[in-house]
Amino acid sequence: MKPLTKKESELLLVLCKDYSKNYNANSISTLIGITARGALKILKNLYAQHLLIRKQYGKATFYKINYDDDYAKKLVSTLLMQEAKERSSRWIAEFRGLFKDTEIIILFGSTLKKPEHAKDVDVIMVFKKKKYTKVMDFIEQKNKILLKPIHAIIQTPKDLPKNLNSKNPAALNAIRDGIVLYGSDRLVEVLKDVTSF
Repeated sequence: MKPLTKKESELLLVLCKDYSKNYNANSISTLIGITARGALKILKNLYAQHLLIRKQYGKATFYKINYDDDYAKKLVSTLLMQEAKERSSRWIAEFRGLFKDTEIIILFGSTLKKPEHAKDVDVIMVFKKKKYTKVMDFIEQKNKILLKPIHAIIQTPKDLPKNLNSKNPAALNAIRDGIVLYGSDRLVEVLKDVTSF
């Protein structure tokens, strides 16, 4: 398999992170800044490599990540890690001390969009209930030294899939626009269970 181009990577990230929408060549082309014809070529190529599945609705063909393919799952997880490293390495370092006690950490909100205007650091943290005290102690200690306080939305491993299945707007927006600081493999497994046509 050839290495992905930048636009192929961008397209896969859109399909992964905005999993609740159905995308065809026209709708995804504007998001990644190419022509509909260029998007269609990429979609067909990724489909031929079994990275995508597709479904026909009328004359339009829509695509989603093929989560039944192990390579596709690992590839998307790697793209999420790469995105985090490129866009938020500072925040990976800030939250590294929580990795052993959490399953998923997603940074989202104004900290990513307009950091200079952000009043707090919005994160979704997924962890088991027995880890609550450790996680809250970590947040309390960080809030003593960070210029902007951490605003954590706490989810258990059962809460996140339930919120994504019910199309909870806050959860959908955090996944779509956020950065996965930790737990991309685990998030991909959750997305596998909630993604469908």
